[in-house]
Amino acid sequence: MGPPLPDRGFADRALRQLRGWPALTVCQADDGAGNALALRTHQIVHLHSEDEAEVLLTLPVVQRMAEALSDCSQVIMEPGGWVRVRLDGASDVILLVSLVSVAIKANITGPAAPHPTITPCPHAMTAAV
Repeated sequence: MGPPLPDRGFADRALRQLRGWPALTVCQADDGAGNALALRTHQIVHLHSEDEAEVLLTLPVVQRMAEALSDCSQVIMEPGGWVRVRLDGASDVILLVSLVSVAIKANITGPAAPHPTITPCPHAMTAAV
């Protein structure tokens, strides 16, 4: 087991924690900017930079959690059920990991059920403009 990898920020810390989760696969973000975590065949987390992440919670979950999400200064609600999480400290990594757990549950479908239509992450939408 080689030397530990250098810590390049809070997004790297989150990725280190989440890469071992059996439901998730690390891959490149659909828009080519940064890393992503995929659940089965679709991406639910984008790590475009070292200080923020985007998580696909789905519209129903965002609507249900809207009050708590809007009260959190580190979270910005985005279109299509995505939330953006600013990563400024270790507690933000804990918040992100918790939201990823919620996202996994929100995005899992039964084996015979089709995946819901996925809205592109906000970063991809602004990059296309």
